[in-house]
Amino acid sequence: MELNIFDRIKDIYPSLGHSSKSIADYFLANQTNASSKTVTELAGDCHVSVATISRFAKQLGYTNYSQLKWALSNQMSKSAPTIQEVADTDTPKMVAKKTLDANIETLNGTFDLMDEKDLEKAVNLIVHAKKLEFFGLGGSNIVALDAYHKFLRVPLNVLHDTEYHLALMQASRMSDSDCAVVISHTGNDTDTLEIAEALRSKHVPIIVITSFPNSPLAEYGNVDFFSISEDSRYRSEALLSLTSQLAINDCLYMLTAQYFGKSAEIVLDEIRSTISKKHPA
Repeated sequence: MELNIFDRIKDIYPSLGHSSKSIADYFLANQTNASSKTVTELAGDCHVSVATISRFAKQLGYTNYSQLKWALSNQMSKSAPTIQEVADTDTPKMVAKKTLDANIETLNGTFDLMDEKDLEKAVNLIVHAKKLEFFGLGGSNIVALDAYHKFLRVPLNVLHDTEYHLALMQASRMSDSDCAVVISHTGNDTDTLEIAEALRSKHVPIIVITSFPNSPLAEYGNVDFFSISEDSRYRSEALLSLTSQLAINDCLYMLTAQYFGKSAEIVLDEIRSTISKKHPA
């Protein structure tokens, strides 16, 4: 885990201006619930502008308040975990309950990090894209494939390549009229970063899904979404993050389907009709 956020606030406190000190004081005095505040709520509580909140986040080394909020939420979950570990003596029903409780907590945390403007911006990029391609390697390929499978149900030209070199080739053929969704748990996989760099060289708008806001990949995103996850005894952080990332896919898909409305219904009906021929009643 990175340097404790509250220690970092104390380190830079002497160099802060009056308004930023008000925010710092609030964070230090409300360590347990600061991460639950929206940027508007925090601005109101601290009697500062939203722009001042954003500037404060950058002073701490984050790109925006959403990244700071994610880091704070993750830090608090690490220091005071509420997910119950699976024990060797647990019954099957208890294992199931602990597993589902962990998934529910992960989804709630992911929702808390979502920003209305980020969702609107992401959907605007998606629905106006001539081509929409999903990129993910390793475990993230599962998430990319899931997104591809979902977005086939809307009237968009959707692409996905499971093989790295083919994906890199596709990235080199995209343009600023397209949109790419790049998924990586760590955000520092070198092959994924090569794809992101190829996309940026072509000025392709990028939506990033990752678990680490300070990762190199997050710097490539026109819009970033962050998945929350936590190590447990039998599930790695990366494995649990799949729950969050699949849910982010769902949100983006539903917003896109909502935008297209009747057109999306027609595509879905055509898919159902085609599949029904293979599986007659």
